[in-house]
Amino acid sequence: MHRTVRGALFVGALALTVGCAQAPQESIDAANQALDAARTAEAADYAPEQWQMAQDAFNSAMTEVQAQNEKFALTRSYSEATQLLEKATEAAKTAATEATSAREEVKARAEALLQEAEAALAEATAALETAPKGKGTEADLMAMKAEIEAMTSSLAAARESFTAGKYLMAETSAQSVRDQAKAIAADISQARTKRPTT
Repeated sequence: MHRTVRGALFVGALALTVGCAQAPQESIDAANQALDAARTAEAADYAPEQWQMAQDAFNSAMTEVQAQNEKFALTRSYSEATQLLEKATEAAKTAATEATSAREEVKARAEALLQEAEAALAEATAALETAPKGKGTEADLMAMKAEIEAMTSSLAAARESFTAGKYLMAETSAQSVRDQAKAIAADISQARTKRPTT
């Protein structure tokens, strides 16, 4: 009787051990789903630190899973891998949330910068038309005209990026156009004040 009980306990313990020796597929699937959601939210661009943390934890977890898979079944333990997968899942969810929020903030900034760039470009164009002309200024004025034409193209590309949802690219381009246009307008204004009176 006792031998039967001991046998049953041994079989139960063995089954439990073997059960624990299986790779945590549900945790792997959950982490993959969370990473996919973060990727869709463009976390790599808008929440890079959390995204990297999620990826690092997931990669470490899969390395640990592989290491355990190579062991004898009764000596396997996936507890560390499971903890890493849970960390990856949480980090990915945080990355997705942060990315969604950051994306909206960048969108608002890009929209404002596009308007500022357009105004600055119009100001630079108007300043160029009234820039002082004279000996030695022709080459400078032609160079400024070429810059303004290039900025006009850059601004159009920035608007296209914004429409396509590429807000970071639109923000960078619009800011560059705004700053360059302001610099040209300032240079022309300075040249106008230095122009000798007759």
